Amino acid sequence: MDHQTNSALYRFDWQTGALRLVGDARSASEAANNWQPGETAQKFHTRPLWHNGKIYVATMNRSTLDDGYLNERGFHWYAYDPAQNRFDDLSASEPGGTAVDHGNVVTLASDPQRNVIYAAGVPTGEIFRYDVSSGRTTRLGRPATYDQHFVYSGRVMWVDNRGRLYFTASAPESPSVFGHIFYYDPETGFGERRDWPLEITQALEMGQCLDNKKRCFFADDKGHIYRFDDDGPSWSYLGQLDPQQRAYIWLFNVAPDGNTAYIGTSFQSDGKEGALFAFDLRTGTTKTLCNFPDLDPSLKSLNAHTGYDAWDPQGRFYFASFDGSSHAHVIVTRLDIRRLEAAAGIPSYIEQDRSPAFPEAR
Repeated sequence: MDHQTNSALYRFDWQTGALRLVGDARSASEAANNWQPGETAQKFHTRPLWHNGKIYVATMNRSTLDDGYLNERGFHWYAYDPAQNRFDDLSASEPGGTAVDHGNVVTLASDPQRNVIYAAGVPTGEIFRYDVSSGRTTRLGRPATYDQHFVYSGRVMWVDNRGRLYFTASAPESPSVFGHIFYYDPETGFGERRDWPLEITQALEMGQCLDNKKRCFFADDKGHIYRFDDDGPSWSYLGQLDPQQRAYIWLFNVAPDGNTAYIGTSFQSDGKEGALFAFDLRTGTTKTLCNFPDLDPSLKSLNAHTGYDAWDPQGRFYFASFDGSSHAHVIVTRLDIRRLEAAAGIPSYIEQDRSPAFPEAR
């Protein structure tokens, strides 16, 4: 994304190391006669979502929390079909050529059993549901307890094995309203789990689920880390990345054994370089692994490092680094964490003899 006009989706082949473009918003919409004069697609802010064999994204054309979104056309759904190597504008067949009137989307979650995709909107925090079979989007609304018109929608949501969608939002003016988990149940509608609190009123940014969604780990951008267990279900707070790391946290990868989260920092407020840490999910302790320029000198000039739940079958995770400029380059790094730990003389935090297999790369 260039944060101004257009957004694109790329595919990285972990076996060959090849990176290639699979499509962009404008080209796909123009091919479907669904691109209006002056229209833009500033971002695919949604993390690409794997759902029943395809990859889905959606557009966000402005991220400010104000009523400027009313001047924008509604968002588009796009899907990439790996089997046919096609990237299509799905909203071209919806009324008006968009998913809804106005609005933007920042977060996606999959319910494969019901064949629907949920989305969280900006700036109102509304929840949308896309029925893949019918190709139609429904505006579900938002919890009635929201007392602010504009809210910050969490950048990660998840669906449990009962089909309930969980999500977060935040608004500085109302810490008591947004300091816990909300949900949408297909049978009963919106609700909240006040007994599932957040350590601070900060929407969740990253997450990873293990064991067929039986265990999930989540973090906000201040490094507070939580665990969700589907059995029960239950919610617990595990601790915070060393609070002296005054930085944003947008890199979060949980080892398959569920014992360690590898976390990266960005935009250090004290001017220090971003760094990589190992957070013990059992004890809540932090271990520093390295600064990002130690991995490669080219990372020294880049201050944002982002990516989560991005493992390949060989136990390596991936992240992207950039500096926030619309015209600057982006570096994608593949990190073999076991090699890094061995080179640093650190015992591996991944229990190899008991670890389940690394996930199939999508």
